[in-house]
Amino acid sequence: MFTVKPLESPLAKTVEAPMHGSTVEVHLNDGSYLPTGEKPRKPTHCVLTPKFVTQAERIHHLTVYEDDVWILSFPKCGTTWTQEMVWLISHDLDYRTASEVNLLDRSVFLEFSAFVLNYPGDTIEQVEKATRPRHIQCHLPIALLPKQIWTVRPKLIYCARNPKDASVSFYHHYRHLHGYRGTMPDFLDALLTDQILFGPQIPHTLDYWNVRREMNILFLHFEEMKTNMGDVLRRVCRYFGKTYSDEQLATLENHLSFDVMKNNKSANNSCVLELVESLSGKKVENFQ
Repeated sequence: MFTVKPLESPLAKTVEAPMHGSTVEVHLNDGSYLPTGEKPRKPTHCVLTPKFVTQAERIHHLTVYEDDVWILSFPKCGTTWTQEMVWLISHDLDYRTASEVNLLDRSVFLEFSAFVLNYPGDTIEQVEKATRPRHIQCHLPIALLPKQIWTVRPKLIYCARNPKDASVSFYHHYRHLHGYRGTMPDFLDALLTDQILFGPQIPHTLDYWNVRREMNILFLHFEEMKTNMGDVLRRVCRYFGKTYSDEQLATLENHLSFDVMKNNKSANNSCVLELVESLSGKKVENFQ
């Protein structure tokens, strides 16, 4: 089903990080079931870990439901922002539950336990047992998503971002959370040569863009969310068939602002920071 190629170059070894260890390329052998899209293109492989390979078939055969909501992106492209926005819009602006239940439990990171070493749980099982309608966050490219997605056709939301900005943000994420201790030039060289986790970066987005119309993917852009969140909120509302007043949308826009999100312990991923510290036994310094 998959072909796995270890990444063994000196640069690949240089950018290994303690949180996930060594990396491999994972290639789908037969993508004939995937949507064709606007232009014929071979779906990209993905840089993952040997641990992920042991779970790849579980994800491939995951049961998908029509009322699922999938939040898809390359890392550091506004994923958390999109998760909170989409969950609230689709749940009738239920701020109480959003404050009481952490976003990681409301919108489960499917492959998290499949690549983090010593992760104390099973996020794939968490998705399998989640109450419907399930909200699922995922960084995998189209070739490694569950096969049923393309026939069941759940709601798919993809968030894209300027790759230069995403790269800088991913470097800091790698350094503070993954435990990377190398240089920024090495990280960027590895990203450009497809040797960083979840790469290749650009084909990841292009593959989703290519099938967006065929699969009715709601395609969002980080930059538009920063400059014109009101319009983005209305697009998301239309996608879910929801109608809210201007006052309700203004309240939601404020809830999703940086100053509010960074202090919202239910949605600012501070629990991920705590998990990393517990797994590494080290305090993460100067990172919020």
